[in-house]
Formats: sequence, C-alpha cells, structure tokens
Amino acid sequence: MQINLFRHCETLLILKPALGDDCFIRYLFSDEGNENIVLDFINGVMIDLNFQTFNNVVILNPFNLTKYLDGKESIVDVKCITEDNQTVIIEIQLQGNQYFIRRSLYYWANSYSSLLNKSENYTKLSPVISINVLDFTLFNDIKDFHSCYLLKEIKHNKILTDHCMLHYIELPKFNLNNDKEKLSSWIKFFKGENMSNLIKENNIFEEVEKRCQSFIDSDPLINAYRKKEWNEYFYKDMINVELKKRDYDIAKNLKQMNIDNTSISKAIGLSIDEIKKTLISFFKLYINSFIIIVKNNFKKY
Repeated sequence: MQINLFRHCETLLILKPALGDDCFIRYLFSDEGNENIVLDFINGVMIDLNFQTFNNVVILNPFNLTKYLDGKESIVDVKCITEDNQTVIIEIQLQGNQYFIRRSLYYWANSYSSLLNKSENYTKLSPVISINVLDFTLFNDIKDFHSCYLLKEIKHNKILTDHCMLHYIELPKFNLNNDKEKLSSWIKFFKGENMSNLIKENNIFEEVEKRCQSFIDSDPLINAYRKKEWNEYFYKDMINVELKKRDYDIAKNLKQMNIDNTSISKAIGLSIDEIKKTLISFFKLYINSFIIIVKNNFKKY
C-alpha cells in the first residue's frame, strides 16, 4: 500500500505508507480537538451495515507524544466513548494472520471487563464496539471488505446481546465497485487517494487536511515522526544488508572449499548470477543507508 502522510498534504516529502504512519494516525484519531474526525470514521463504519450512528464521542486516551516516543503508546489503542456510554476501540494493523481474531477478541474482552470494578453491579456494563482496519486479508472465504460479528444463537439466528460487536475492514479487498458512501472515502484515504478528491466526497477531509498541516508545522511532532521513520527504515535496511552479507559469506566459504558453483547455488538458494550481484547489492545498501542518515540530519536545520 503506497500512500503517505505528505502525499495527502501535497508536499514533496516522501514517507512510508499511511497505515504505517502510526504517529500521524494516532494523532489524527485521538488528539484533542479531533473528535469530529474520529466520529465521522466510526459513523461511516456503522452506516455501512445499517447500525445506529452517534452524535458525539469523547476520546478516552488522547495522543501523548512523550509516551509515543517511549514506545508506551500504540496505534492499536484508540478508545472513545459515545453519548450513550458505548465504548469504541479502533485498531489499525498492517500485517497478521488468523491469530489476529484471538487478538481482537482479547482487546474487546479487556475493554469490556475494564468497564466494571470489583463488587460493582453488572447493570453498569455497556456495549463495546471493536473496529479493526487491516492491511491484509483475514477471511479468505468472504468477498466483502467489511464484515461484522455478533454473539448469536445458531439455530434461531437470535442475537444474544448488542454488547459485543467486532468489525473487520480488510483493505486489500476494497475496490471502486465497493464504493459505499462515507466509509469508502475513509478507505480511499487509507489507500492513498488525493486529498482534493476526498474533500469532494466528504467535507470532513477539509478538517483532516488542516490537522495534517498542523502535524507538519509542529516541530516536536514532525521531528518525532522523522526520528521513528528513519530509525525503522535504517533497521530494515540493515537486516537486508546482513542477509545479503550472510549469503555472500556462505558462497565465499563454500568456494574456498572447492565446492562447485551448482552446489553453492543450491545451498543458498541463489543462481550464480545472483550470487555475483549479492556483493554489489551489499555495498549499495550500506551506501544508501549512509545517504539517508545524512539527509535526515540536514532536514533538522
């Protein structure tokens, strides 16, 4: 998924995919003053499957830059409460597998159990709605990009309670034929649609654009963004460097043992030409990582 925060804001800076922009998404959905934005997203999800919408929300865990930089705050924990005391938790996940279902159930259960203190009456419990935006396919046997699960009796198809509701939005399944009013504009946002087009579809993106610009204009926020961005980029590059170096070292050692090229190729899973290219790639990655660090340092001044 090739979208980025600065593409939305129509600047020339290039960063990583927006769903990976955890600093910005966390800020957008949970910073004080952004209640209308997260409310619009929640209502888009609810309208899509004809559920009740809400008039306002209160963000329970506002964005905290210090906690974010310390790694104590995560995009997976955007939590709001509605005017009728329903809790909404939002998780945005880049990758996963079938075990994500258990994870989402765990987060739902944790939020539900936290509503009640010891010795309090169960009548104080209220619905918890879990919204999971996934950049991977979770349900291979379902074509719809948006699915919702409730507690039901199997034989009579009777809903046991409205206290448990789990939404899964699988971005890879979305296409223009899935166009569903308010929700589709948010999916397009996550997938990198131009902001001017989104504003034509949903005027909430005028507010999103302003918050996007505020994020860029804030030195502490943008510096935090860059710091994590470059650290993660450099870390991933170094992993690639080490993998290529490992392959090269194995091939070199085997060659010194007079092992033939065909056997070397089978041992490391690379063709002869790929083995020759490995050394070149190895040095290129080191050079690129060095250039990135230099550029990042220049941007601070």
